[in-house]
Amino acid sequence: MKHKKYHLIYFFSLLFFILSLVSTTTAQTSYLDSLDGKYALQFQISEDFTLTNFQGATLSGKYHLGTRSALRMGLSLNFDNSSRDLEASLLDTMNYNETAETNSFGFLISSQYLNYLVGTADIGFYLGIGPAIGFSHSKMEFNSEISDSTIQDGSGTGESFTVGLDAIVGVEWSFHKDMTLSAEYGIKFYYTHQTEKFESTSRKDERTIEAFRITANYVNFGISVYF
Repeated sequence: MKHKKYHLIYFFSLLFFILSLVSTTTAQTSYLDSLDGKYALQFQISEDFTLTNFQGATLSGKYHLGTRSALRMGLSLNFDNSSRDLEASLLDTMNYNETAETNSFGFLISSQYLNYLVGTADIGFYLGIGPAIGFSHSKMEFNSEISDSTIQDGSGTGESFTVGLDAIVGVEWSFHKDMTLSAEYGIKFYYTHQTEKFESTSRKDERTIEAFRITANYVNFGISVYF
């Protein structure tokens, strides 16, 4: 709980600092004036200065609605098709074998409306907020044997639904007419509803998990390429 409290304090302190800074600076022209109607792909700059997906999204981009506003969207996809074959010895007298296959699919769509507050001709401060929605489904089947005698077959399924809100604050620097560097901090408010079902020759279980989480993005460094 203390960590969540510190994240909120840091977020709103940074927001107050940006608003105070912008209120003391003016600019007659801005690089944003040339971005009206343009699209951009965004990539995150990692610690070793390589480009990765932005905010965890498989694909992230934005569209400038005007000279001081933009809409950003990110799509995260997750696929998994795996198998497992386990062999072990029990009490030095019996052998345990298990085979399992797992298939899963999931996606998360997030979007933020960005409002730019211009500080200088090449630097813009922005605030953003928007919804996020996600869904995932998984299925597993397994077979267990002890000393060549099948004792259990089973299967399980799981579904998860997520809805939330992303709030961000950041600064962007235009170092090229078609490229910018940015640094931003954000907080996610997410609610997740998850159901799991498990059935085997010996038992049948079903459970529901509900959770509300507040997590911080920390500081993300990114690059945007406009076209």
